[in-house]
Amino acid sequence: MPMVEFKILENIPQATIVHHVESDGTVWATGGRKILRKMGKGWEEISKFPFAFPRDLFAFSRPTARVFRADKCNLYRNRYGGLLGIRAGSVYRIESDGAHKLFKINGDCVLHGSLCEDEQGNIYFGEYFMNPKRQPVFIWQVSYDLHAWHSAAKLEGIRHIHGIYPDPYNIGTFWVTVGDYSGECFFLKTTDDFRTFEKLGDGSQAWRAVRLFFTQDHICWLTDSNIEQNTACRMNRKNGRLEIGQTLDASAWYGCQTSEGCYLAFTTIERGPAIQTNTSSVLFSQDAFHWQKIYGFKKDSWKPIKLFKYGVIICPSGEMSVQELYLSGEGLIGLDGISIKASISFF
Repeated sequence: MPMVEFKILENIPQATIVHHVESDGTVWATGGRKILRKMGKGWEEISKFPFAFPRDLFAFSRPTARVFRADKCNLYRNRYGGLLGIRAGSVYRIESDGAHKLFKINGDCVLHGSLCEDEQGNIYFGEYFMNPKRQPVFIWQVSYDLHAWHSAAKLEGIRHIHGIYPDPYNIGTFWVTVGDYSGECFFLKTTDDFRTFEKLGDGSQAWRAVRLFFTQDHICWLTDSNIEQNTACRMNRKNGRLEIGQTLDASAWYGCQTSEGCYLAFTTIERGPAIQTNTSSVLFSQDAFHWQKIYGFKKDSWKPIKLFKYGVIICPSGEMSVQELYLSGEGLIGLDGISIKASISFF
């Protein structure tokens, strides 16, 4: 493996979460209720989410903001300039005159980086909520202009949806990751606009994943388990064979592929026997199967951890580059309620 250096270039305290980076370098972020855009050097507030009770009543300090989940939201910008927002269980069309409510969903928002679009610019996302009664979980489609929406699929027998990812090697194919416990962890593959699915996996923790990485020959992932040993995995596209690689010291939620063809993943510090470290790691790979740690952020000391949030590194959707890598985080020393711009160099 090459020698890799991770360098923090800039702290961005006004951006709690960087959500999306466009191909022209425009960056979309939030700071609490504020919706922020960066074009060139400066950040500007372009809109705002409606006040949500009780979370926004307690957004005045970092401890209370963490307890009341004041930061939680999503932004996604499609190829036609439509800006979709999700916050406090409502989906919005974001415009300069405010956030226009479209519909309600189960749960608060969805996992970061898990929204996507098809070739027509229609946006898809799946519901993520605790779901103790295992009620049906919906995949939603919002039209390219954000003026129409419908349920694209109803899934049963799972806890929630982790993400939906278009296959860059097969246009029109989407992969859905679902979890969390025994008999609930699968990949769902659809080639007909979510009308039907091919189920892959055996429901075990080996198939519990948030983010998928794609190569020409394999579907790759790092497992997202707090109860069993985490590993790097890949499935052969031709024969469906599962290959299990190196072990990890924590679960992995988020990741991305850069415009240079590199892969990045980030481990999460949560509760459970599979979490064997107190450091959330930045992992690097050239093939999405063999990984090396290139940086780490230690979990802070605020407890109980479930109340004050896990240690999580978040990366945006869209166009990421090793020269200008935006990351956000929570519950970590040096990366809590802020974002950073970083770079990666090779030797």
